[in-house]
Amino acid sequence: MTARWMLTGVLLVALLVACGGGEEGKGGATPTVSGPVTIDFWHTMTASNQDTLKSLVDRFNSSQNEVRVNLVYQGTPDECLTKVLATLGTSDVPAVVQLLDIHTRLMVDSEEIVPVQNFIDREDYDLSDYEPRAVEYYTLEEKLQSMPFNVSTNILFYDKNAFRDAGLDPERPPATLDEVRQYSEKLFRRDDAGNVVRSGIALDIGPWYLENMLVMHGDLYADNENGREGRVTEVVFNQEPGKEFFRWWRDMIRDNLAINTGRNPNGIDNLLAVGAGRVAMTISSSSALRSVISVLESAEQPTIELGVATLPGLEGSIAGPPVGDSSLWIMKGRPEAEQEAAWKLIKYLMEPEQQAEWFAGTGFVTVRKSSYDLPAAKQAVEKYPVFLVPVEQLRRGPDTPATRGALIGPFPKVREALAVAIEQMILQSKDPDQALDDAAAEANQIIADYNRRLGE
Repeated sequence: MTARWMLTGVLLVALLVACGGGEEGKGGATPTVSGPVTIDFWHTMTASNQDTLKSLVDRFNSSQNEVRVNLVYQGTPDECLTKVLATLGTSDVPAVVQLLDIHTRLMVDSEEIVPVQNFIDREDYDLSDYEPRAVEYYTLEEKLQSMPFNVSTNILFYDKNAFRDAGLDPERPPATLDEVRQYSEKLFRRDDAGNVVRSGIALDIGPWYLENMLVMHGDLYADNENGREGRVTEVVFNQEPGKEFFRWWRDMIRDNLAINTGRNPNGIDNLLAVGAGRVAMTISSSSALRSVISVLESAEQPTIELGVATLPGLEGSIAGPPVGDSSLWIMKGRPEAEQEAAWKLIKYLMEPEQQAEWFAGTGFVTVRKSSYDLPAAKQAVEKYPVFLVPVEQLRRGPDTPATRGALIGPFPKVREALAVAIEQMILQSKDPDQALDDAAAEANQIIADYNRRLGE
């Protein structure tokens, strides 16, 4: 068995995915190709985000005659990753693929990608206009491995009408977890029969909450400087800040100040709880902004007035939440001409004009700082000032290994260990400290198994 196939098997086993080559791209001299080159672009966008992406790709196809892009929806990010791993070493692998931030270390370990740094170095491509935190997150082994594209951060969504009903200032949302509890106590309502009809906040079983809290507080999630100075060998998320957060979470649910919306794979159950008046607040990705606004604008008589705020954190937090969502990867399993075509597409999508339209059509943070000076972005901000909330919090705080976020090969399985711990704490009354310690022990075993299979 070749080393490549052994590594592919390792990655599949490491993720427990049940359903599913060649020389490394050099980024050297651009090959001469006659006629247009057709490439597949696998993506995971839905709703307004998918419409905007399709518009951009269609415009790229019409703007030149060298490259034709087939835009192919591949389901959820996890489903897309599974399909990518299953195609490594085959002719079915796409030229460019959109994958989650937490898949970064895994894709680099696959040795089946072409770092975009290769093309950047060859062309002396200028990154000075790019959002630094976005570039820093996807930089590993001193190379920008993939191009940050649909960048988001987690934000607080809330109903201003509910705030007014509770005597709260709708223009002063909670800034800390302690304030979230205080606000929730005022928002809490029972009916005449004693049934709880409104709680403060909806929280799903989101293991990424902990990542956000630690980044904002300036704490490491894993050793070796969050995997920035060497491969992660163990997690350190079960220190006091992590346990403080878990205890806050348990207490909020126990005291009926928060409701549990479960695994919430589509990311809408918590938002629906706000829309139905069951809660007044929730936490979700800024990538939902455009779709949420579209739903509210389509309603004849919306019952809520949308408020958006920076993500509340632990007392003493120093930064905004980490870079989230996805980046674009060039796969080395395609011919060099297709790799070059993929790079042309990526450069086009990253131009300030396209990034301004991407921002306006989705609510994703544009990766190009100059995009905010262009008409599409200006008009979006004028109409929807809340679009700037994730931008402002992305730029908040120092650049440290802690604030960059962690890079872990089997990150999806580590998150699953945390999700189980959260369920045990919320649904089975497990002690929060013990739940987090047990999750850390499980995560460390997962990481050790992964590293051992890679020969580390």
